[in-house]
Amino acid sequence: MKILIVDDEISICQRLQRELQKEGHEAGYQTLSVHVLEELRKASREGKPFDLLLLNITMPEMDGLTLLRRIREERLDIGVIIMTGHRKEQTVIEAIRLSAVDYLNKPISLEELDDSVFRMREKIITEANNNKYRILVVDDEKKLCRRIKRELDKEGYRVTVTYSGEECLDYFKKNSVDVLIADIKMPQMNGLEMLKKCREINSGFAAIIITGHGDHEIAKKSLKLGAYDYLKKPISLDELLTSVKKGIEQLIVSRE
Repeated sequence: MKILIVDDEISICQRLQRELQKEGHEAGYQTLSVHVLEELRKASREGKPFDLLLLNITMPEMDGLTLLRRIREERLDIGVIIMTGHRKEQTVIEAIRLSAVDYLNKPISLEELDDSVFRMREKIITEANNNKYRILVVDDEKKLCRRIKRELDKEGYRVTVTYSGEECLDYFKKNSVDVLIADIKMPQMNGLEMLKKCREINSGFAAIIITGHGDHEIAKKSLKLGAYDYLKKPISLDELLTSVKKGIEQLIVSRE
């Protein structure tokens, strides 16, 4: 991974740089926080963006949280691990709200650093793989759709939402879909009728049916129409994410 260390103490920067380079990472450092944004922009323009920022909170000129806010405002796509010698609850809360992936207390434990960087690397690999797959969520409950989309977006999937069977079919005619997540009970066209018509357009996708009404016959019909899974409301997002992953695994096998 390409990593930038930001700390006003050069000895800390050099120690962390040595450790990260030993692990095979490309690591640089910056002791002046006011120069970090331009360095990130330049790397992005040149097509060699940084994957991870190790960011100290307390620095002169611009503190770490202010810098992180500016990074998020500019929508620079980079993971951030916060470093600090001050154990303040509000700082942790603010870092989480700004999507920091981890929070390390000083003095930095090299073992903790290695674990944190490893988790970030695994996250990047997962998101890169997930970004290949298109997911369509269909439900007339807009709030539920947005909730599902947020969770799947976090995992790096390419997610589209529609609120009716007609919208779903129109999308299917114009786009490829790898996973369909569909509610059974919708106005105008129910989920099973919609699933059948989707199969007529393109059968190469995994289908997950969600319903607020448990019904043995509906479950059987769903399976006959090639549904991979059948989940009852209220939806457990962890269960849904697991189902999506298994559905994609099944899809890969069938395509091979």
